[in-house]
Amino acid sequence: MGEANTLAVLAGGVGGSVGAFVGVAVGGDPMRVTLTTLAVALVVGSAVVASAVIAGDVEFFVDPDGE
Repeated sequence: MGEANTLAVLAGGVGGSVGAFVGVAVGGDPMRVTLTTLAVALVVGSAVVASAVIAGDVEFFVDPDGE
């Protein structure tokens, strides 16, 4: 699995876990829990990807040599 794929799996796992926790903690009707979970998962997952890119751990561009 490439770096980008690994990062996507990690971002999805972390974002989904945190989103589910926050969604259930906020509570309310099922639609509110679902939307809260989705919003938090997107924000946290994006933050994980952004922090990895800023830190230089992942390169999304391919060299002309294909490496």
